[in-house]
Amino acid sequence: MVLSFLGSWSPVGVVFILATNVAKVSCSAQPIVVNPSEVWDGLDGTWSSFDLSVGVPAQKVRVLPSWQSFQTWVVAPEGCSMYSNYDACVESRGEVFNLSQSTNWDYVGLFELGIEQDLGITGNAYYGYDRIALDDSNQTVLEDTTVGALAVSDFWLGSLGLNPKPTNWSDTSTWPSFMTKLKGQSTIPSISFGYTAGAPYRFSGVAGSLTLGGYDQSRFEANNVEFEFASDPARDTVVAIQSITTSALNSTSSVELLPAPIYALIDSTVSQIWLPLDACQAFEREFGLTWDSTYNLYLVNSSLHDTLLARNAHVNFTIGTTAAGLQKTTISLPYAAFDMTAQSPYQGLADRSSYFPLRRAANSTQYTLGRTFMQEAYITVDYERTKFNVSQCIWPQNINNVTEIIIIEPAPASENGGYSGA
Repeated sequence: MVLSFLGSWSPVGVVFILATNVAKVSCSAQPIVVNPSEVWDGLDGTWSSFDLSVGVPAQKVRVLPSWQSFQTWVVAPEGCSMYSNYDACVESRGEVFNLSQSTNWDYVGLFELGIEQDLGITGNAYYGYDRIALDDSNQTVLEDTTVGALAVSDFWLGSLGLNPKPTNWSDTSTWPSFMTKLKGQSTIPSISFGYTAGAPYRFSGVAGSLTLGGYDQSRFEANNVEFEFASDPARDTVVAIQSITTSALNSTSSVELLPAPIYALIDSTVSQIWLPLDACQAFEREFGLTWDSTYNLYLVNSSLHDTLLARNAHVNFTIGTTAAGLQKTTISLPYAAFDMTAQSPYQGLADRSSYFPLRRAANSTQYTLGRTFMQEAYITVDYERTKFNVSQCIWPQNINNVTEIIIIEPAPASENGGYSGA
């Protein structure tokens, strides 16, 4: 059976409360700052995960945020049963959730995961309802939350679904999302969030940042570019990539890596950046990359790795509301953001290997700015106003010790964009 969502979107003349002008106000519900785990996880890179406690008694797992997903996913024990070192697999996958050990588990059925099919990623999960506790200052608890226990390896870690769309089990049976339930019990002021993936290469490692019902102003340089949700409710956070540039080797002249502007989905569920073939070939020429058709990856040998580290090129993504409009901003990624290591069983690899996290897109539905991009970008998403903002991360010396949490107030009826679940 296929899981779907109940989604509707209507363009309305609303003004997004941008990072530059949201007031610090007194509100009965305050944003939730979800604490990152102290672990860097991942098969296809080094990613800052977040702790969740699921079930009764609580089973602790580590997950990654996803605003494509509208459910919480955890890894089932079956996800490690085929590996010779079960315990190592369990640790690698952020721990597992054994639904049979939760006295609170209310089973619904086996359903398809329902997202990322455009990228060729599919799978099923055992779905049900259970208790979820966040790792925040209040240890926020939600009862009867939709949980999917998966075993597929394409999603190596579980995810915390931030999209407020309800889960549609059938034509007549739906269930509210995690975010909708948080707002419904007055735990957050609005259905919104702010997120950046963190960067293991900054200082001694700067963890990700996730704020529900607001955002952390201290993590980015504010701009006034406001993006409206795309018309396709399955692809909300689409931006126009107007250009991708880098400086030529031993020169200050600019090299264009994107032959023509494209529209791409910003999506933290997946790690890589998916671009059209001609753009990938421009990267190949500029950085000496070679496509490995066996693994569908740009594997990087030790010699090229040393060369790219020494060059330390920056890649600049200019994104805008339209392909050629003036409402635009630039997100710059240092080479360290692309210096990834993949390990078995990712893409069928047998050994650890350095690779460049760029993928060849087969068509425009695959154009994606994944978690690699989110290492240097901060996204603020307001589902109630159907708007979002993307800004360049900043890296002050005291970044691990200072936060500036800003509330995103609930949208009045006149500004609510009618987003499903919000």
